[in-house]
Amino acid sequence: MPSEKLQASWAISIGYLASARLQLPQRLNSPEAEKAHAQFNEYLDHNELGLALEEAEALGSLCNAPPAFWRELQLAAANMQRAENEARYAALANA
Repeated sequence: MPSEKLQASWAISIGYLASARLQLPQRLNSPEAEKAHAQFNEYLDHNELGLALEEAEALGSLCNAPPAFWRELQLAAANMQRAENEARYAALANA
């Protein structure tokens, strides 16, 4: 069983990922975005947070996400200790 610290970290990352999704329109603009959203939800449901992060990035690109979306992904990546992703999302948030 995962430690309490790890479970708390997962909860924080899930919160950031969920907040990022809220920054996108409810109605997605393409079948590709719908597919990415479905895959994102599936990864979250299975606690595959690294894959969910990657799928969220694809979804954000497909939806021309606002800076607030990328900031939430940046926070999720930082919490997950994924420095390369964190730097990429920081650049997108400040573009």
